Amino acid sequence: MQALRSSLLSAYYYGSLPLRWWLRRRAVRRRMAPIAVLFYHRVADDRPGPWTMSCRDFARQIDWLERNFELVSLEETQRRLRNGQNDRPAVAITFDDGYADNCRYALPLLAQRRIPTTYFVTTQHILHGQPFPHDVARGAPLKPNTLSQLRELAGSTIEIGAHTRTHCDLGATRSPHKLYDEVVAAGEELQSALGRAVRY
Repeated sequence: MQALRSSLLSAYYYGSLPLRWWLRRRAVRRRMAPIAVLFYHRVADDRPGPWTMSCRDFARQIDWLERNFELVSLEETQRRLRNGQNDRPAVAITFDDGYADNCRYALPLLAQRRIPTTYFVTTQHILHGQPFPHDVARGAPLKPNTLSQLRELAGSTIEIGAHTRTHCDLGATRSPHKLYDEVVAAGEELQSALGRAVRY
C-alpha cells in the first residue's frame, strides 16, 4: 500500500510540474508570486524528535531556499500581502518555542548570512528556565533560551517575538482574561525583560 501511495504521489508531483511552473510564472507576471512562511522549532544533532532538524539538513535547506527564493522578513511579508504585490516567490523564516540549541547553530548561520528571521519564544519558559511539558513527557527536558542569549541577538537580522506565555492551546482557551494574558501581557513582559520592542 505504501509503495502504491508513493508511486501516486510521484506521478502527481511530476505530472503536475509543468502546470505548476506555468501558474508560478503567470503569478509573477501579475506581481502575485507566492509567499510562504516556514516555521522551525529546533535545529540540533542530539535528541532527535518530531520537531527537530539536524544541522546538516537545516544548512542544506537554507542553501536551497537562498538559491530559489527571495528571503524576506515577516514584516515585509505582511506589507506585500497587504499591498497585493509580490514580484518574486518569497519565503519568511520563523522559529517557535525558543530552544537554547538554536543559538549554537541555526541562529548564528542565519545571522551570518543576513537572513531575516522572526524567533518566537514562550515567555514563561524563557524567563524561568523551565523545559516544555511536551518535552518532559517524552523524556527529553530540553533547555529553553535564556534572556542573555536573546539579548545577544540584538542588532542582528533575528527579531524576537512572543509565542504565548505558557505554550497553551489558544483554540481551546475560552477565557478572555487567559487569552489576554497569554498573548498581550506575555508580549509586554517579554518586551520589558529584553529592553527592546516586541512587535509580534
